[in-house]
Amino acid sequence: MSDVIKDEIDAFFAQGEREVDEFLDRLGKTAVELDKANGNYRNRTGNLRRSNYSNVHDHTLTLGNKAEYASDVSSRGYDVIDSGIQYIKKEIEDMR
Repeated sequence: MSDVIKDEIDAFFAQGEREVDEFLDRLGKTAVELDKANGNYRNRTGNLRRSNYSNVHDHTLTLGNKAEYASDVSSRGYDVIDSGIQYIKKEIEDMR
């Protein structure tokens, strides 16, 4: 295979990977905003809402909350990152 063809193929796949990462990043940012807006807990210090995050690495989207007590609040039935997770699930299912 000539180097020119190999370079074109590599560029094609690199562009596809960038598009996937950009799509995941948009999903993650929207999910975080939904989580901040829909959190049904009493946010006394603002720390819990500020601690929501999304991250894209190696074409994988991660959602979470950095507050140590986030899982405790969530386990009590409060929406910490649940709205964002449901949003992402729906968006992916709608793509099928």
